[in-house]
Amino acid sequence: MDTLRAIFGRRSIGRLVPPGPSADDLDTILRAAAAAPDHQELRPLRLIVLEGAGKDRFGQVLADAYLARAQAGGLAPVPARMDKERTKLGRAPVVVVVAAADTTDGGVPFVEQVASASAAAQNALLAATALGYGSMWRTGNPAYDPRVKTALGLDEGDAIVGFLYLGSPATGRGIEPRQPDLEGIVRTWQP
Repeated sequence: MDTLRAIFGRRSIGRLVPPGPSADDLDTILRAAAAAPDHQELRPLRLIVLEGAGKDRFGQVLADAYLARAQAGGLAPVPARMDKERTKLGRAPVVVVVAAADTTDGGVPFVEQVASASAAAQNALLAATALGYGSMWRTGNPAYDPRVKTALGLDEGDAIVGFLYLGSPATGRGIEPRQPDLEGIVRTWQP
């Protein structure tokens, strides 16, 4: 698939089914992520792959983090929400957590490192599309939760830019390319 076809054809698909990316395809997807722009080659990108039993066990980390957030806010945890947190990674065969680690002592603003990780996430999604897989970029409360970051081996100051869900679209789900409307988002600067 050519680059423009992957760009215009990529869609967020909320539930993906097996097969997920093969080992070789996942390697290609991760390498595409690592090819993102990286100011001063600081390598702030962190990619954590969740699959199989590890993905299932990480669901408990998400449920525990939700419970702690609810308690810290003085709220009673909602059992259905606990179950949702525990099982939501099951929406795809593979989930890749994309994060930015603050790797500089002030030379490059952290926001630029987060931008680099965000570009890496987009590269991964486009590579997955080009290889014939479906994808979804998710964030939500777990992306900002220090307990989740710690469980992933990240520091509290690091930034999770997304949980990338990867797999196959359900049978019969067609994904039509789109042509975005530029009205209201593009202008030419005039002095």
